[in-house]
Amino acid sequence: MILSALFWILLALIILVAGAMISMFLKRGGSDRQSQDDSSPIYASGVYSLIRRSPRKELQEREPPSEEVQSVLSSAQAAAANGSAEQYLDEWRRQANISINNIEKGDREGIQTYRYQVPAKCLRTCAMFGGDAYVTREQLHNHVSLIPPFHLGCGVQLVTKEAWSAGNENAAWTPILPVNGKYLTPDWRIVVKL
Repeated sequence: MILSALFWILLALIILVAGAMISMFLKRGGSDRQSQDDSSPIYASGVYSLIRRSPRKELQEREPPSEEVQSVLSSAQAAAANGSAEQYLDEWRRQANISINNIEKGDREGIQTYRYQVPAKCLRTCAMFGGDAYVTREQLHNHVSLIPPFHLGCGVQLVTKEAWSAGNENAAWTPILPVNGKYLTPDWRIVVKL
């Protein structure tokens, strides 16, 4: 009888200790998984789909301050300027919204590569983005500086680059790559006509 009672007490203690160890393991493993999820550039939404964060906030933070734009436009380097600081900032915001909307649409449709449409007025300042150059969604996520607009009056736009339309694009694919770990983009203080 005493042996039976000791057996049940020992069994209950073993079960309690095992339960406490499992609970501690699960809590520690859960916090490790949470920290891994926070640093991941891909955000899970359901079992099979992946959604990335919109670059809207980061692109808005990159917008130059009005006072600095006014200073640049009044300097000698802005001989091409044909508008006020507010007009240039309105154009900056309009181009940024086009880029953001194209990226958000691409995220919904699973687009992974983009190319740039460089208008004639920006061929001198943004030549590195023209032709068959492309950028991946991962690059855009990690380097917001690759999202147009690049400078004052910039008219460069992001458009999708799909493999099935390569015939229309001369079937060329040239990646935009960093130089010494940094992507070369035009200085935002460069001014072209609106």
